[in-house]
Amino acid sequence: MVIDYTFFYVEANIVCIIIFALLLLGNLGGVDRQEKQRLFAGTLISHMLYFFVDIAWVLMLGGYIPSLRLNLSILNILLAVILSTITCFWFVYVEVFQGGKFISSKKGRFIAKIPVMAEGLLMVFLFVYFPDLVITEDNKTTAFYSVIFLTVPLLYISGSVFASFYRAFLKENFAVKSQYMACGIYPLIITLFGVVQRLWIKAPLFCFGCAVMMTYFYTQSLNDQVSLDDLTRLNNRTQLKKYVASESTKQGEKTSHFILMIDLNKFKHINDQYGHIEGDMALRRAADALREACSNKTLKTFIARFGGDEFIVIAKTKDEERVKQLCSAIKETLVRINTEASAPYDLTASIGYSRYSGDLADFASALEKADEALYEDKKNRPS
Repeated sequence: MVIDYTFFYVEANIVCIIIFALLLLGNLGGVDRQEKQRLFAGTLISHMLYFFVDIAWVLMLGGYIPSLRLNLSILNILLAVILSTITCFWFVYVEVFQGGKFISSKKGRFIAKIPVMAEGLLMVFLFVYFPDLVITEDNKTTAFYSVIFLTVPLLYISGSVFASFYRAFLKENFAVKSQYMACGIYPLIITLFGVVQRLWIKAPLFCFGCAVMMTYFYTQSLNDQVSLDDLTRLNNRTQLKKYVASESTKQGEKTSHFILMIDLNKFKHINDQYGHIEGDMALRRAADALREACSNKTLKTFIARFGGDEFIVIAKTKDEERVKQLCSAIKETLVRINTEASAPYDLTASIGYSRYSGDLADFASALEKADEALYEDKKNRPS
């Protein structure tokens, strides 16, 4: 290995460490320190640790660190365990981000960590007691080591990719399809970079691939924070304003929209009786019901959380009968989803709607009429 390449490889990893450090600072600087942000921070830190160990590895190959059997053993153990830790963090992050039921319990979280812990113990055991199985006499890793090195990361990657793509194509998740797809594409791309680097060692493609894809994913997540409600993953008020402004600039016939105002019945009672955590679950179920009920591709809709337990749907149609059908579908879907969740309370909604011309100046008055119709529906519902 020539000296120039060694230093090029080291510099490439240092640049990637700096990029990940900047992303980490941005993540830690967020006001809302939720669990998924902590998991994302863990993913960034584990990437940085891998790059540091990778620097030591290439310096050893370049002759700048003694190529002793002990040094090689330590570095190979660290590379294997840290890579598995990266993929473990990503798997858990994806599950939390997408609301996976498996990872929501302490038992599920512990089970998710078992493969990386088992690999670490196995690696140490083999390098200490059976070194010939993992390192040859000329200090190169064996095929057996490679199998162990790749098995656990591929297990986590397969889980996150399968779950992400599967959920992305569920009809109730159509509004967050792009975010779920990004979660599945990230590990696939960096795996591809890693394979290419393995075949063409004179290029630090893995660290470059990680830096490029993580920067892309991070910018996408920032965009989500601006446009999506964090609890329900529906559009927020900011995105609603942008949508209304955008629709008002489009040419075409007017009076082609309906605004639906949706309000959960007795939501305060759910919060008071069962706690705010259960109240949050009720809001998520309402969001799922809206996604599913509005998933008919023949009727274009825009869904947003307006605030508290109020939601807005803007349907692009002239047919009021279709709007009535949509209202019924939302109410029925909400009851079904809540029943399937075995919630200890009833979850229903009242809905009011109003015709909307599409002009920005008419939006406020149309919203007010929909709100009036909402409370009329709430007043007429059985007690």
